[in-house]
Amino acid sequence: MNRLLSTAAALLAFALPQLLAAQTYPNKPIRVVIPYPAGGSADIVGRSIGAKLSEAWGQQILIDNKPGAGGNIGTEFVAKSAPDGYTLLLATDIQMAINPHVYKSLPFNPDRDFAFVVQAAFIEFLLSVHPSIPANNLTELIAHLKANPGKYSYASSGYGSTHHLSMELLKSMTGIDTVHVPYKGSGQMLPDLISGQVQLAFTGIPQTMPHVRGGKLKAIAVGSAKRLDAAPGVPAIAETLPGFEANASWNYFAPAGTPREIVMQLNVEINRILQLDDIRERFISQGLIIIGGAPERLAERMKSDYVKWGKVVKDIGLKVE
Repeated sequence: MNRLLSTAAALLAFALPQLLAAQTYPNKPIRVVIPYPAGGSADIVGRSIGAKLSEAWGQQILIDNKPGAGGNIGTEFVAKSAPDGYTLLLATDIQMAINPHVYKSLPFNPDRDFAFVVQAAFIEFLLSVHPSIPANNLTELIAHLKANPGKYSYASSGYGSTHHLSMELLKSMTGIDTVHVPYKGSGQMLPDLISGQVQLAFTGIPQTMPHVRGGKLKAIAVGSAKRLDAAPGVPAIAETLPGFEANASWNYFAPAGTPREIVMQLNVEINRILQLDDIRERFISQGLIIIGGAPERLAERMKSDYVKWGKVVKDIGLKVE
C-alpha cells in the first residue's frame, strides 16, 4: 500500500504542474519563431494569426525571425526551448521533410523534438517562363526543352528549396534537361527571370502574376493539384502530368513534451482564426490557400512529404555537409 501511495504521489507531482499550466495558459507573451528573414508570406501568416491570438487571449504574440542554414537555426532554437507553449515554430515542409535528406546531420529530429500543432496555409507556386521561350502551355514547353537539352536555365531560391525540388520533380517526370541556377532567396531570382538571365522557374503567385499581366513573363501552369483563383485561366501541371503536386505549407509546431491540452488549445484557436473573413481575404490576396485541421493532418502531410521529397533529393544526389 505504501508503495502504491508513493507511486501515485510521484505521478501526481509530475502531472500537476502540467495540468495547472494548461489551465492558466496563456498568462504571458508567446514567441513565434520564423526560421526565415523578415518579410514575405511567413510574416503575413505569422503576424495575421498572431494579431488575432493576441485579441482573443490578451497576450502579446512576438514574431522572432531567426534565419540561417536552410531554416535549421530557428528550428533548433524551438526544439531546445521549454515545452510550455510559450515558444512556437512557424516553419515549412523544408525544415521537417526536406532538410533531413539534404543535410548530413541536423541539430534536431523532426519526429522526436516537436509536437505538431496545425497546418495554416499552402504556399502555391507558378511555373513561369521568359517570353523568349516559344511555348504557351506545358506540353509545348516540355517538347521545346526536350528538343534543346541543357540550353535553358532555371532559377531557385537555393539548394534544397521547394523551388529547386519542384523543378527537379518536373524534370524527373518529363525527362527534360535544364541547368539549375540557385539564388539566395526568392526575391533575388524574379528580376533575373524577367530580364532573361534565367528562363524558367517556379515562383510565388502574387509576386509573378502582375508581370504575367504586363507581358514580361508567361504563366505555364500552377504546381497545385488543381487550378487556383489567384491565377485565373492558368491550368494545373497535374492536368498534363497526373499526380504532380509541388507546393509548401506554413505550419505551427511546439517543442516535444508540450502538454496536449495546450497543443489542442492552440489548434482550436488557430483553426477558428483561419475561418475569419478578413484572414481568408488577406491570405487569398497573397496566393495563400488556407488549410487548418487536426494536428494529425499536419503529421500525415510531413510524413508524405518526407517520402516524396526524399526520393527527389536521392535521385539528384543533393547533400550539404
